[in-house]
Formats: sequence, C-alpha cells, structure tokens
Amino acid sequence: MTDFESTSSPQAAASGRGATAVQQSPEPQSPAPQAPAPAPTPRQMWHDPYGRSAIRVLQTLILAVAIGLVVWLAATLKIVVLPLLLAVIIASAMHPIMRFLRRRAGFNRIWSAITGLLGILVGLGAVLFGIALTVRNEWSDLAQKTQEGVNKLVEILTGWGIPLDNTHLNEYFTQATEFLKNSGAESSALSGVSVVTEILTGALLMIVMLFFFLLDGERMAGFLVGFLPERLRERANQAGRASVHVLGRYIRGTVVIAAFAAVCDLITMLVMRVPLAFPLAALIFLGAFIPIVGALVTGLAAALVALVAAGPVASIVLVVVVILVNQVEHHILQPKVMGTALGLHGIVIIAALAIGAHEGGVAGALLAVPLTAVVWASFKTFRDMRDGAPGKLPAEDDEAAPAAQA
Repeated sequence: MTDFESTSSPQAAASGRGATAVQQSPEPQSPAPQAPAPAPTPRQMWHDPYGRSAIRVLQTLILAVAIGLVVWLAATLKIVVLPLLLAVIIASAMHPIMRFLRRRAGFNRIWSAITGLLGILVGLGAVLFGIALTVRNEWSDLAQKTQEGVNKLVEILTGWGIPLDNTHLNEYFTQATEFLKNSGAESSALSGVSVVTEILTGALLMIVMLFFFLLDGERMAGFLVGFLPERLRERANQAGRASVHVLGRYIRGTVVIAAFAAVCDLITMLVMRVPLAFPLAALIFLGAFIPIVGALVTGLAAALVALVAAGPVASIVLVVVVILVNQVEHHILQPKVMGTALGLHGIVIIAALAIGAHEGGVAGALLAVPLTAVVWASFKTFRDMRDGAPGKLPAEDDEAAPAAQA
C-alpha cells in the first residue's frame, strides 16, 4: 500500500502541476475596438475625384456666365466695343511693322505711331472706298441677277425631277438680303442721319484708339497686368503676347487668302464673260474674312449670276473654280500664312460664327472667330504655365520686351 502510494505520488504531483499550468495560461483576448475614423474636412472632400469634378463643373458654369455677360455688354455698348475690338485687331496686325519702324528704321514712338496710323488709313481707306464704289453702283443689278439665278436654278432642278419650293427659296433670299442691308442697325430706332452719325462716331473712336494702341500698347498692357497678383503676371504677359501673335497672323493671313480668292474668281469671271465681275470679286474678297463659309457662299452667289448671264457651262466652271480655290486656301495657303494661329476645330468656328452673327450681325460674324482664337490661345498659355514651366513665345515675338517692363 505504501509502495503504491509512493509510486503514484509523483504522477499525481505531475498531473497537478500540469493542471495548474493549464489554469494559469492566459486566455485569448478579442481585439480592442478601433476608434472611428475622423470625418473628412471640407477641404479633403473637395480634393477627392468627385470634388475635383464638381469644381471643374462650377468653373465651367462661371466661365459660361462670364462669357454671356461679356457678349451682352458688347452687344449693348457696340458703338464703343466694336471700334475698340477693331483697333486692337488692326494694332495686332501692325505689330511687326511697328517693331521694324522702331528698331530698324530708327523712328521714335510718336513718329512710328503716326506713320503706322497714316499707312493704315490710306491703305484701308483706299480698299474700302474701291469696294464701296464698285458694289454701290451695281448693288441693285447684283441682287436682281442673283434672284434670277435662284429662279433659274430652281427651274433646272425641277426639270430634272427634283421638287423645290421656289417660294421658300425666295423668302430665304429676301431675308439674307435684308440681313446684309440692315445688320448692325436697329430696324426702327436708327435710320438716315442717325446711322451715318453712328458710323462716323465709331470710325473716329477707332482711329483715336488705334493711335494710342500703336503708341503705347505695351505700356497699356503692363498697366493692366500690374493689377494682377504677382504669381499671375508672367502668365498674363505670355497670354497677351500669344493673343497679339494670333490676331496678327490671322488678319495678315486672311488678307492674303481673300485677295487670292478674289483674283482667281475675278479672272475666271472675266474669261467666261460674266457681268458684274468686279462687284462679285469685291464681295468674294469681303466674304473671305468669314472663315469656312464666307468665300464659298459669295462664290456660289457669283455662280448664280453666271448661270443667268452666261449659261450653265460658265456657272459650272465657276463653281469648280470656287471649290478648287477653297481647297487650295485650306490645305496650302492657310498653313503657310497662318500656321497654327487659329488652332480651332471646324465645329468651334461654325458655332462661333453662328453666335457672332446672331448677336452682332455681319460685324459679329467677322469678329467671332479671331476673338474665339484669342480666348483659346490665352487659355492654352495659362494651362501650359500653371505648373511654373516657362511659356514659349511665338516665333515672331521672341525679341519683344515684356509688356510689364515697358
């Protein structure tokens, strides 16, 4: 009995120690609850993808409202805004000549401005006087021949089995004629002497503004840029130079393209013995200042006159020449004389033309595309320089001093 107890005692003791060890081992504990994540601050909420998208939408809406206000203000104060815009555009086109007069010819600021202004007045006045003299004496015959051309075209197409309503076409033609005759003037408020007074006032304002732009354009730009924060001044200077570059190349290139189209169509009309060739060529020259559609529409109007006066063969030949000239302009001349001055898609140009014509008539259609190109050039400049990268000046303006230093 004693041996058994002595034998089993160590085992019992061992088992007792094991049980004690098991009892003393710590039990697994559940993880402590984590504190809730802090709510995002308003700044963090605006910096997530949805917040950034909302900011872009808000900026787009603000920009659209601002553009609408500017368009409304321009339409309301067009007697001031229109001469101002024309002066800015002409001064931009004269920028290389003014730089040449000051740096190469040795003219001072005043004499270079006077010389440039006199050159513009003589050249522009001669062109406008010649066009007005040519078109004014033949306008009634031109409108009559065009109307007869529309009727003749409807008659030919109807004979080919293509049904056309001549009444609607005549209504459209009448509306287009009235639009050209009355654009830029209120139908009931302005007539006679008041129209002449408004034109003379606008011309005088344009001449005065143009002189000061030629004289102190860079100083004016520097004065305006001085109101901006320091971090935006360099970008504003670069955007101003880009705008001058775009406007200058656009106007100079358009003059070359318009002259090319008018001369080609004039030669064709003289060869085909189309009457009213010189008034039609003058209209084609003016129409070329409205991109894409201007020269094409005026060229087709010339083809309608040719249809009545010289027959279908002359009209078809003139249409072919108009189309060929249009293609040469877009694919050969425009890249050479304008480069990437516009940088706008065709649909953007069409939309700008529609808005400009609706709000400002013929003047709005003429100014819509260059102003849209300026806005796009300024936007690209600010976008390219937003990270602090130095902006690249246009090639022809590399030597120009910064406007802020003028």
